[in-house]
Amino acid sequence: MESSQKRSGGFIIGYNLIYLGVNYLWISFETLILPLQIGSVVPETEMGLLLGIVASLGSFSGIVGNLASGMLSDRFRIGRGKRSPYISIGVAVVAAMLLGETFFSPSIYEILAGYIVLQSFSNMAIGSTQPILAEIESHEQRGTSAGLNGLFTLMGAALGFGITSFFLSSPYRNGDLYALAAGIVFSGLATLYTIRRIDTAQIPKVVDHIPFGMIRKPPPDLKKFSRLATGSFFVFMGITGLTFFELYFFREVLGIPNPAAYVAIAGILVLAVSAVSSVVLGHFSGRIGRWNILVADAAIASIPTVMIPFFRTFYIFLILGSFIGATYGSFYSVSYALASDLVPKGESGKYMAIFNLSLTGASTVSPLIYGLILFILRSSVHLGYVGLFSAAGSFYLIGAAVLFAASRS
Repeated sequence: MESSQKRSGGFIIGYNLIYLGVNYLWISFETLILPLQIGSVVPETEMGLLLGIVASLGSFSGIVGNLASGMLSDRFRIGRGKRSPYISIGVAVVAAMLLGETFFSPSIYEILAGYIVLQSFSNMAIGSTQPILAEIESHEQRGTSAGLNGLFTLMGAALGFGITSFFLSSPYRNGDLYALAAGIVFSGLATLYTIRRIDTAQIPKVVDHIPFGMIRKPPPDLKKFSRLATGSFFVFMGITGLTFFELYFFREVLGIPNPAAYVAIAGILVLAVSAVSSVVLGHFSGRIGRWNILVADAAIASIPTVMIPFFRTFYIFLILGSFIGATYGSFYSVSYALASDLVPKGESGKYMAIFNLSLTGASTVSPLIYGLILFILRSSVHLGYVGLFSAAGSFYLIGAAVLFAASRS
């Protein structure tokens, strides 16, 4: 799949479409479906802790699926395809699982098992799509592609807030799951159609072992790559786990009686701001400086995050959330563009999957930490959320410090 020629705009748009369907799936479960499923089968006092545990175990399974598919698709074909077979399997299993969930009323164990399957195989599809960004030769096109990746990621999240919230408030039973299945199938097929011609290109020769000298002294790009991944991990820690608890923050702290609708409104507005930031700064990141954008985003995002629980009105939440959304949108797209600049040729699947650990690893750890904070401070709901958002702000600042040091090394 390596090529020295520039890719067309249609190709860059088409292969990124799977991010729309997968993030539609992820945000729907994180913010609405999973919290409501768990809330229906466990006591409210245990809600935060059990939600954090289920979210963490599901995200860990996503790490396994992402890493496995990224590494395997570098080296092993299934039939004539390199990436597309793994994408196809992931999309098919996720769609089947979503349709299967419509036939039973789950217990906590069935909820956990279903979420593990969804995370494993959706990440399998994404893990085989990520390397294509690094295989685009043009430095400028990588920035543009990463910006579109961020746009489709955020559009998918907006669909999750809007469509899933609509179905959960409507009399259409299981409409949310049917719509999710349709979304993942449509976006997956669009990506498969787009990459069909390049997916049978000759697989480049890869190194099957790492020389001892490389272990002792990694090449400069891989040193910076590891520091980028570490800093990004802390930044993603600051945002990823919060979505699982947003519904209950609206209900318990803001006092909103119908929180699902307000979560949808806030999510769509914040994501609209994120999408603009993602596309604009992703496209121009090569000129502005990718490291500069990442450090600024991480530092700025910490301020509104810490402020959120001290203002108990929905409109202030929207303003603060928009600032966070703007920084997160550009951070997401620019960090992936920078990672694609640093990965070794021929092993893009492996290293982009490793970089994705900064996101999926944070998604695994942060919900458990936030759930524990709420559980420990359960005697005061407001104090619990003060602790939660303060922890999130501190993660942003740690990430900013690591990225700043990496940019100067």
